[in-house]
Amino acid sequence: MDIKIKKLLKDLTNTDDDLRALSAMTLLKLDFPDRVVREEVLSNLIQATQDDNVAVRFFARKAIDKIRKAEKLLKASAGDVAPAELDEVLVSGDYQERLTAVMTIKTEGRTEYKDRLLNMLQSEEHAFVRASLISCLAGFLQKDEAEVLSRFLADPDNRVRSNTIEALEILKAEGSIPALFTALSDPDNRIRAVAAKALQAFGEEKVFAELKKMLESPEEWMKGSAIYALSHIQAAEAIELLLETARLATHSETRIKAIIALANYYDASVYGFLRALATSGDGLFKETAQRAIKLIEEKFGMEPPVTTVLAQPGDSAASDDKKPESQAGEGGGEDLAATVTRFFRKGREEAVGLSNRAALNYAVNDIKKELDDLYKDIGRIVFDIYQGGELELADMLSIGHEILRMNFFIQKYNEQEEKQAENKPEGFFGQLKNLFSKPPEQKKSASQAEKFTKRRDELLVKLGQLTVKKYAKEEYQHKLLEVHMNTYGKLAKKLAGEQKKLDEQ
Repeated sequence: MDIKIKKLLKDLTNTDDDLRALSAMTLLKLDFPDRVVREEVLSNLIQATQDDNVAVRFFARKAIDKIRKAEKLLKASAGDVAPAELDEVLVSGDYQERLTAVMTIKTEGRTEYKDRLLNMLQSEEHAFVRASLISCLAGFLQKDEAEVLSRFLADPDNRVRSNTIEALEILKAEGSIPALFTALSDPDNRIRAVAAKALQAFGEEKVFAELKKMLESPEEWMKGSAIYALSHIQAAEAIELLLETARLATHSETRIKAIIALANYYDASVYGFLRALATSGDGLFKETAQRAIKLIEEKFGMEPPVTTVLAQPGDSAASDDKKPESQAGEGGGEDLAATVTRFFRKGREEAVGLSNRAALNYAVNDIKKELDDLYKDIGRIVFDIYQGGELELADMLSIGHEILRMNFFIQKYNEQEEKQAENKPEGFFGQLKNLFSKPPEQKKSASQAEKFTKRRDELLVKLGQLTVKKYAKEEYQHKLLEVHMNTYGKLAKKLAGEQKKLDEQ
């Protein structure tokens, strides 16, 4: 029996009610293919059904039912014919049983259930099951069938929306590109990140073609979505489209969004344009450019960029000079921008010592931050897999269990804080007092929730890092990780290159 299971069984007898309930909940989410281990777990769970705590008894009974149901499915699926038990479980009134059936179908690759699962998806009420159905169907559907999943981009559950985006990415459904752009404005930041990565996976040519159409749309919200997407794509064409929008957009709000979006790029052409607009622009555009420069300095440091990914002198610089003044930022700002840009380009070879080293340091640190974010995203994906009962590796299960524990405590202390907030003093003076001072108990709850949230995020990064190592060793390679691992490979290569440059300074 692995250490993870031993720890869970030990927690099942802990004096802390919450920890016993959490242990039973975690055991409910795991699978036990080994018969000896399964019998040991069942024995402990049966004892837990006599626990004084109602939550422990509830999860223990659920876990026992799941294990026994899984045993039936394992026996039935030994043959070539679809088991009657599997058909029965798919229409069970217990969502855990339906979830188990879907995961069994997915694991065994039983494509004969495709139509059955599609019909089931249209009426499934439980979010966990819907999410698993979509994940399963991603491996069963053809590219031209992907449209049936698109409507779930508007599902109220975050996990369902996330799985839908990943499924569309896996299926390479190019027709879903416009729908994916709407996901970039999703209220959940993880959904927005997943959508951005999915769009990048379709290739720059297709994405940029769609983005250009959106920028030409009469709808300002469409332009806003395009600007948001462009700000997350590190490519010359993205910069060019943003610069063009920042210069020529007729709607002031759209133009302001484009100017701010340029703050995501450490590029001499961008910096030159913003500096020119901040110096000779008009009104709100001038203020926005000043704000964008400040954002660049906060993110990348005070040293101005000396290189650009845009066309070299003789191309863009020369053509910029020839553009009419009416198209040049505010007050002929583009001429000044071109001049500043050429200055930086000319001084590139002369910039030595600290300036170059500082720029490289910022580049290295920025890539490291991107990697940490990617590790966390990978960790979240693997944790979702863990909650779906698909994860089997002991060291990864252990981290998943700890994350689950952190989530439990985060919820616990957040609920305490909400309850305390409901009892805050009424009336003007009571509200005034509450504004400037929190009760000690409320402060403690908030700090505890923050502590566990920080620990949870650290564990997600740790799980992501471990997953990357196992993926490289071919010890754990899940289909949902393919895109993220490709991104990791590019970032790791980029980091190695920048680090080498830094070491050579």
